[in-house]
Amino acid sequence: MKKVLLVLPSYTASEEAAEFAVRRAKEEKAALVALYLIAAGTADDVFETFSDIGFIGDRPSSQVSEAIMKEYRQRGYEELGKVQIKTMEEGVAFEPLMEAGEPVEKVLSTIEGMGITTAVLVKRKERAILRYFQRSYADEVAERAPCEVIVFAGGHGPIKEEKKDVKEVD
Repeated sequence: MKKVLLVLPSYTASEEAAEFAVRRAKEEKAALVALYLIAAGTADDVFETFSDIGFIGDRPSSQVSEAIMKEYRQRGYEELGKVQIKTMEEGVAFEPLMEAGEPVEKVLSTIEGMGITTAVLVKRKERAILRYFQRSYADEVAERAPCEVIVFAGGHGPIKEEKKDVKEVD
């Protein structure tokens, strides 16, 4: 059976990407695998932001880190629930996953381990200057994935990523 992967990163949501993935799975008579991805170091990034603005002290306690991760997991359950409702309405088989870790490796291992035929990813709109200094996880996955990769960026529609020729819409 064909499988479509929808990757939902914890830092942004895209109704458009979710609707596209469900529609694609229905058209291809495929199952939809929704992966809510919590990037490694997310709790540290949140803590650092709060510390920089003076909201909390310099050293994170384990309770603060646990509370942050609990909040991200709760958001993940909510996002996966929204996607599940869409799949139920369309009669599409659904499999939810929640993973924490390094985004590129988690997505690629899911693609390979589950035999994904199409991956739908969401990434933030990047500032033009940052494109020259860093790559998004979606760009790297598009380059290395053995399947079709479609990326939704910055509120724009889908961008079909070509291997070694990543295109974006601003």
